[in-house]
Amino acid sequence: MSRPSELSNTYYQHLLRIIGIAASTIPFMVIGLGLLVKYGVLDNHYYAGDTQFMLISLGFVVCAIVNFRSIVAGKTPPYRIFLALAIAFHVLGVLFLLFVGGLFSPFIFGWILMAVAVDLYFGMAATLISMLILCATSLVSFLLYPGMPAHEQLAILGMILLIIATCLTLSRLRETNDQERIALAQTRDLATVQRERLLALVNSMGDAVITTDEKGLVKVYNAATLSLLDTNSDLLEHNIDDVLNMKDSRGVKVSMIADAIKQHRVFSRNDLLHTFEDGESINIYLNVAPVQPGYHTDGERGYIFILRDITKEKSLEEERDEFISVVSHELRTPIAIAEGTISNLMILAERGAAKDVVAGAVKDAHDQVLFLAKLVNDLSTLSRAERGVGAEVEVIDLNLLLQEIYKEYAPQAAAKQLKLDLDSPIKLPQMKTSKLYLEEILQNFITNALKYTKEGTVTVAAKLTTNDLRLFVKDSGIGISKYDQKRIFQKFYRSEDYRTRETSGTGLGLYVCRKLAEKLHVAIDFESRLNHGSTFTIVIPKNQLTNDVVATKPNVPSGFVPTK
Repeated sequence: MSRPSELSNTYYQHLLRIIGIAASTIPFMVIGLGLLVKYGVLDNHYYAGDTQFMLISLGFVVCAIVNFRSIVAGKTPPYRIFLALAIAFHVLGVLFLLFVGGLFSPFIFGWILMAVAVDLYFGMAATLISMLILCATSLVSFLLYPGMPAHEQLAILGMILLIIATCLTLSRLRETNDQERIALAQTRDLATVQRERLLALVNSMGDAVITTDEKGLVKVYNAATLSLLDTNSDLLEHNIDDVLNMKDSRGVKVSMIADAIKQHRVFSRNDLLHTFEDGESINIYLNVAPVQPGYHTDGERGYIFILRDITKEKSLEEERDEFISVVSHELRTPIAIAEGTISNLMILAERGAAKDVVAGAVKDAHDQVLFLAKLVNDLSTLSRAERGVGAEVEVIDLNLLLQEIYKEYAPQAAAKQLKLDLDSPIKLPQMKTSKLYLEEILQNFITNALKYTKEGTVTVAAKLTTNDLRLFVKDSGIGISKYDQKRIFQKFYRSEDYRTRETSGTGLGLYVCRKLAEKLHVAIDFESRLNHGSTFTIVIPKNQLTNDVVATKPNVPSGFVPTK
């Protein structure tokens, strides 16, 4: 049988090429030995004649030419051609031994070459057949030449047994080598599969993974590494300290491999920053684990680095710490005032103070409690926004929403002798968003407008453009200075304008509006001029609006100004 899977191996192709080259020299050996036999230099007892010698030599030459063409083509001969060549070489070899050179001819050792060739191509079974042919040839020779002395027969049998032993040994070595090569190939294939699985696993990880040798040269990395480092460059065989530009919180350069060698254990750090070529930095969480070979195995040592961008987490952590600090500070003042006022009220009550004095103290304490309630309410709103509570999307009738807000705040405007207008198209598209968040933003805008407008008009309006829908609140109040305009969306910030300080406020309203707008994926815009009022706008992209238009005509209080 042929062995195509093995023969496709470069190793066997190389061996068959060598055997083929050697086989191409057989005609020269046959012709040379035949001439020596013909002219009596060698024993010519078996020489049958020039015709037989020429035909056998011609047959070898033809076989050698066919074989040589395969060698020149650089390909292993097809199964049928090689089988025909093997049969032809064996038949010609038998004829040469019987009718030209005899069994004592040196050509008999060329049989080893033919046996090795068929063994490489067909396996041990072919070697056994080749040996049987050699044995049959010797038996026929003994029958054709019965007068051969006994010592020659024994010598021939010895040579044949030596050739058989040699060929079978070579065939067994070849089989053993095949088994080892198959086992090695299986092991290599298994290692390749395991490596591919490992690479697939590593590449599926969201964290960046880099493995290095003990000198820090990168051996394996995943796609997340390239994403983290914002590069498409090949990192293999680069030193990890050249790949990662790490610095600690003090700005001191950190060598990853030196740190790993020094620790020589699993450890992690979250105080590192990686700086890009453009100067931008990100916070990095780093986990390092050494790779150790087994107790009874030799293997490459190295390190596994797992990296994660924690810039956002760091920012949130710093923001949280700052928030807690500021809230503690902001709560301390009203609580102290309320506590002091109530303590003073208790003393006044014990001493029988006048009712107007007691009432004033009660009012002061009540104002501080209201301020605390407003602050807690703003903090609660901010917390809900951060946690996504109340972010359920629903289809909102914007006409109805604006009219509801108008009716809710009209009494407050009237109490301050302000004019509240609703300037909106009767037909507005519907919107898919969180009604709670959108309403909270508009209420903050209107509350601020009413608070900082002493006289004039506050207008709630809507305007539909080609690209978006704009909901805005415009007032004729005190306005905002250019300095304050840069900071009004910061938490707990309040303008230093004395007119702002005349009214109570937590400084969280606009900060909450900005956070809610981010959740709704809308923008907040504003225009303001000191002493000329302000306009705060919610810019809603058209992709958040539906094609449905609702024409709502409810009972609208006075002050409603429809826009055609």
